[in-house]
Amino acid sequence: MAVTIKDIAKAARVDKAAVSLTLRDRPEAQRLRPETRERILKTARELGYQRNLLASATRTGVVNTIAVIGRFRKDDVPPCTNRMLAGILTTCTQYGYNIKVYSDMNLDAVFEEIGGSRILHVISLLVKQEDRQRTADFCRRGGIRLVHVFEDASDGFPSVNTDNFASAREVVKHLASIGHRRIALLCAPHRYHYIRERHEGYLQGLRDAGLQADSRLIDCSEDSGQGVAAMLALPEKERPSAVFALADSLAVKAEYLAIRLGFRVPEDLSVFGFGNTEACGTAFVPLSSVEESPYDCGELAVKIILDKPADVCRREDGRYLIAPLLVHRDSTGPCGHGHRNNRNIK
Repeated sequence: MAVTIKDIAKAARVDKAAVSLTLRDRPEAQRLRPETRERILKTARELGYQRNLLASATRTGVVNTIAVIGRFRKDDVPPCTNRMLAGILTTCTQYGYNIKVYSDMNLDAVFEEIGGSRILHVISLLVKQEDRQRTADFCRRGGIRLVHVFEDASDGFPSVNTDNFASAREVVKHLASIGHRRIALLCAPHRYHYIRERHEGYLQGLRDAGLQADSRLIDCSEDSGQGVAAMLALPEKERPSAVFALADSLAVKAEYLAIRLGFRVPEDLSVFGFGNTEACGTAFVPLSSVEESPYDCGELAVKIILDKPADVCRREDGRYLIAPLLVHRDSTGPCGHGHRNNRNIK
């Protein structure tokens, strides 16, 4: 026989209204004492209670489902997606919500299904501005709550992200603090907001350290390998002693090319990445990197969209930014303790 709210109320020694408010996570439940709410939830778990979400949705018109729209393609999935989905799923489960995941391959069909399913919460992992705008327009028309993950806030909808500007700034600050004065940047074409922010953070880090930017040590091209080779071919006093890369994939490539050219990492060249992906541990020299906090971003997005308490405050521009976390490994070291940076590379 299915466990009822009446059974839980009797076992927890409370009235049925308190049980109903707590299990549905209603705002009115906050009036109950924390220990009372915890006793109700514990009792429900022990008795094996399961909410009939379909019946609840039919009765109230409320669907406890969050739609997640992102790039989920066979050969094109961002490295942090799995951890981000784990953060979203775990937090949804905590608050009694389900998730439904949609690929961005046909947004019109996605919007039609979300609307037809009466889903009122959407988390967007999209980075293309056109797709983000279409999603925002759809959610506004349908009265749907939306939180962007990645990029910036737009059209009144908030965003969650790692603080890209502060992270890049902190990397340069760290490298300068251990003696590096010629710090290179491996960037990419500025198609997205996060790329521009990391680039600007790098420049601000140089200014903070009293260092001048050198255009020869900045590569924003499609071919980072050629950029690294050109930098390392500079005369001894002009070539970089450290490289900050926009992404771990670029950092691993820089490390590989440097070693092939006869440099040691980190004795002759320190390398710092961004993302703290699995590539960091499998690199020839374990790679220092910025933790992009995808799990925390997913968790925070759910809390924001459900109006739950969060540790990160909303900024005036509508963004929720997670503070930088630098993960130090063997690929970075103090400048000047190597003895082979004086060779001429051709």
